[in-house]
Amino acid sequence: MHKYGIEASAREAWEKNGGGTFSYADSTGLGKKRKKGTVSNAKADALKMFKKNPNQYFYRHNEPGEEQWLHDWSAQEQELFLEIVRQHGCGDKWGLFATYIPHRVGYQCSNFYRQVVLKNGLVFDPNYMILESTLLLEHLYT
Repeated sequence: MHKYGIEASAREAWEKNGGGTFSYADSTGLGKKRKKGTVSNAKADALKMFKKNPNQYFYRHNEPGEEQWLHDWSAQEQELFLEIVRQHGCGDKWGLFATYIPHRVGYQCSNFYRQVVLKNGLVFDPNYMILESTLLLEHLYT
């Protein structure tokens, strides 16, 4: 965060870099409405928000110049992920969480958490519940 001049909290980053009101119609917070029929480009919108909303940026992007890995998670990456969970916990800021995991972005961390960490009981999270019927359905379709 210090390297790129990003504020310590999401609120500080938002206010220091222009503020604005949040709107689903305007992901940049600048009060501009999208033309009817146009499609959002989430990666482009996130790039515009690098300093204002770093969580949005790192949900889809790595640090500038860092390659994104798309292969399965290595044992070392899995151990690093669990170490970060033990140190900082998990929440809803997967973009910021991913800044601790080289070559991975927020949506990859979120998916790994739900699909591997929780299902294998590596972490207990009272906000998630895995039902036997869900596991049965997954077994039928794999």
